[in-house]
Amino acid sequence: MESDEVPVLISEHLNNIEMVTTSEENTVLPIASHCNSICAFSRLEHSSLESQERKKIAFKLFGLIVFYLIAMAIEIVGGLKANSLAVLTDAAHLLTDIAGLLVSLLAVWASGWEATPHHSFGFSRLEVLGALLSMGSIWLISGILTKQAVDRILNRSARVKGGLMFVVAAFGFIINLIMVIWLGHEHSHHACHHHHHHVHNLEGGDEEENAQLVSTSLPNKNLNINIQGAYLHAMADLFQSVGVMIAGALIWAKPNWFAVDLICTVLFSAFALCTTLPMLRDIYSILMNMTPEEINVGSLEKGIKCIKGVRDIHDLHVWAITVGKLVLSCHVVAEPGANSSDILSSIRDYCEKVFRIHHVTIQIEQ
Repeated sequence: MESDEVPVLISEHLNNIEMVTTSEENTVLPIASHCNSICAFSRLEHSSLESQERKKIAFKLFGLIVFYLIAMAIEIVGGLKANSLAVLTDAAHLLTDIAGLLVSLLAVWASGWEATPHHSFGFSRLEVLGALLSMGSIWLISGILTKQAVDRILNRSARVKGGLMFVVAAFGFIINLIMVIWLGHEHSHHACHHHHHHVHNLEGGDEEENAQLVSTSLPNKNLNINIQGAYLHAMADLFQSVGVMIAGALIWAKPNWFAVDLICTVLFSAFALCTTLPMLRDIYSILMNMTPEEINVGSLEKGIKCIKGVRDIHDLHVWAITVGKLVLSCHVVAEPGANSSDILSSIRDYCEKVFRIHHVTIQIEQ
């Protein structure tokens, strides 16, 4: 007979819940007295502090999107006027950045939605679907531009205005440089602030407060990853703008060297495709419910077995709802006479503090 699976995170409210026996073989487990229980991720993401952090990140991402849209529009017009595919490729790369920022904004926005009975894990996986659409658009645009470049090379029909190409690329360089400086400052500020806050709380020595710190640091870290990702994209765009500037200068000096523009187009398109490979790997891993790379299942299983009262563990599964949001489920065989509540609490604390797994479902067996 199957038993009810009980989220470990509710064990801290044992005084306010009822006790239900599932079978003779299985231990008495606590089950909430109401059915509208909140997903563990929703608990972490709906505190007032987390809400404020989410609004700040969303505002910054929205500002970046608007800024990049203006820059992309100027590069598209300049690229068409200069008849430069390299500039258009640079603009296409900005479009991929905008798509990535939109996905990040969607993730931040969706993280504020509470879980429902039909979406019990919340809406975080919308980020994965958005990333999949973004990656598809990158491949499509890169393929179109590469085909145009090959056709021009074969037909030798391109006449590129090197001077205008250089000016537009220089504009893109300035935009990306501003983004790198601004995002670099934000990245450093977040990292220093988080480190200071972490050390300050740990020095207090209060175990309960430290556990709370660990449990609330993950969402903040995940939100800041969006800014870090934007910073890395801006760095890549900066180097690409330098390449387009060099190509423009060469064509400006030697108008017959228009093939440089086409070579840059192919190289930059290939570079854009390469940047999607880590994203493709993450999407595949999440959709296939693979164990996240950062989790060593052997160490996790060994650590749980070392907890007092645990005799054995089986049917251990760890997967990700989205990047950074991990879920664990397993069956634990308890020692005779062991207290199931203590086992649940110990496993919960171990998974949160050591592996940053905040959504845990345990079935206790004897």
